[in-house]
Amino acid sequence: MNYRNVINEFFGKEFLLDQRKSLIVLLGSFADFDSFEYSQQLSAHSKKLKKYSIDLVLIGIGSEKSKEIFCQFNNIDIQRVFAVKDADLHKKLNLNAGFVSSMPAIINLLVMCAGISSRGTIKEVLRGYLGDKDSKSLFAFDEDINIGGISLLKGKMFNIFSKKQNLRPFELATRRLINMVEILSNWNTYVPDSKFLTQRGATILINEKDEVLYEYISESLLGYASKMSAPLSFLDEVLN
Repeated sequence: MNYRNVINEFFGKEFLLDQRKSLIVLLGSFADFDSFEYSQQLSAHSKKLKKYSIDLVLIGIGSEKSKEIFCQFNNIDIQRVFAVKDADLHKKLNLNAGFVSSMPAIINLLVMCAGISSRGTIKEVLRGYLGDKDSKSLFAFDEDINIGGISLLKGKMFNIFSKKQNLRPFELATRRLINMVEILSNWNTYVPDSKFLTQRGATILINEKDEVLYEYISESLLGYASKMSAPLSFLDEVLN
């Protein structure tokens, strides 16, 4: 599949994916935990993208207002993010719609949170509480940790569990709690249409000749990368 052509044709004249090395990230809903976490990873590794001269393009489901507050919260350049109102593009790219049933979409999402039709989700939830020696820490020693706009903790709190620079117990779970509070506090803005809450995304890295250098299609909640301990490690593996 020529991803560049499909995306350019879908958006039409209002959008042009240039003939350059591009990292195309299809998010699900802007309210998805995966969308938040992955975008935060991309923001933290912006220098790596620049090092390899990669154009970043993120496409998420929601409204222009959803996109605006999403970019602001996750420190993502809004010029690189595009909003779509439904999952039509995801369907064209044959992406996974997640668990879909006659029940309300929020129930379908909760089913996936329990690991049903979402292999690996429980393992990833546990990683948030237990830590990960193969992943980097998220909070600096003196960093204020704000939950719902209130500064309650500092990064040094996690040194109770480990003083190493890897992902410490409860660190990722705390980041996910911060993200959840943000989403729930602005639910109506982030979710103009709840029917797409279970939609999974994808990561596609293409070169100037439209050759696919890397492709990952998400099949589960909290499974947005082939290597969750280092979601962007594929860049070094493919481009070095």
